[in-house]
Amino acid sequence: MQPKLKLLKILDILRETDATHPITAPSICTRLAEMGIKAERKSVCRDINTLIEYGCNIVLCHDNKLGYYMIQEENAVTHKPVTLDLVRITVEFKKADGDTVRGIMGQGEETEEGDYIVAEYSVPSSSLFENLFTLGTVMKLTAPTELKEEFEKKLSEVADYYKRRRDTRNIDFWLL
Repeated sequence: MQPKLKLLKILDILRETDATHPITAPSICTRLAEMGIKAERKSVCRDINTLIEYGCNIVLCHDNKLGYYMIQEENAVTHKPVTLDLVRITVEFKKADGDTVRGIMGQGEETEEGDYIVAEYSVPSSSLFENLFTLGTVMKLTAPTELKEEFEKKLSEVADYYKRRRDTRNIDFWLL
């Protein structure tokens, strides 16, 4: 199965959706399997992000457990020129975690250093922090310094938020 064909099939499936009839990534995997196309949830999510970057009006529901839907307009795909704002990053991870990192980040320029791999990736800036949060402690961002500092700041803000919530010791209705 060609990846490009899978991408087009996902687009066809999403064209059948709307705000009241979204579809989840696992459901898309099931639909693809019915067409004889094997796909995993992570790859479907990456493909959806590619379609969004291309210009498709695909939205993730406010409750992301409900899934994705496509805004049904005359020109749901605007065919805007693809101009990705790529950033070049350097990361470090254990050899044993290589498949996990490559599954999220794709292929990069890798160098082995003992039990670790140092890799360089060109990543769309729009998904950089999402990828870093997804990989958590599996991968460490080492360069560029300004992005590393920005990511550390975001991590600190998240940790502070959860620490404040735990320290209040009362349950608010903020989850509703």
